[in-house]
Amino acid sequence: MTGIKKSKNELLKEARLQELEGKTEDAIKSYNLVISKDPSQAWAYNRLMILYRQLKEYKKELAIIKQAIAAYEKDFKDDQQTWKKANSKSASLSLSLAKSMGLLNDKGLPVYEESQIISWRKRMETVQKKMKTPAKAQRKKPTKRLKK
Repeated sequence: MTGIKKSKNELLKEARLQELEGKTEDAIKSYNLVISKDPSQAWAYNRLMILYRQLKEYKKELAIIKQAIAAYEKDFKDDQQTWKKANSKSASLSLSLAKSMGLLNDKGLPVYEESQIISWRKRMETVQKKMKTPAKAQRKKPTKRLKK
């Protein structure tokens, strides 16, 4: 990599090209750079998850899933705090109303989650199952039965 700083979009294009060329480790590095520039970049997280799944590196895939969910939750909380500061009078009323209607959980996060978060949570369950289940023994080829 040269000393020239690349934009997030340039890094995404580069990472995808590296993937297509079979340079998986380079693609992983590029996607991680994208995430360091923009922690809420869902596409980069998704590609990393796919690459780690292909490499059967389930612990790394699980770590990326957790990182993605945490980044999205942090982004939501930050947006919520910004809105509260700008609209302090209506914020407490809105918060009380949302809690009473069951729209927020104990952490103040919405009960309803974006489809991306739901997808990542399902993927996390799948990865956790894969990590617990030992690799299945390959099936033996069926033997031909002789007719009597």
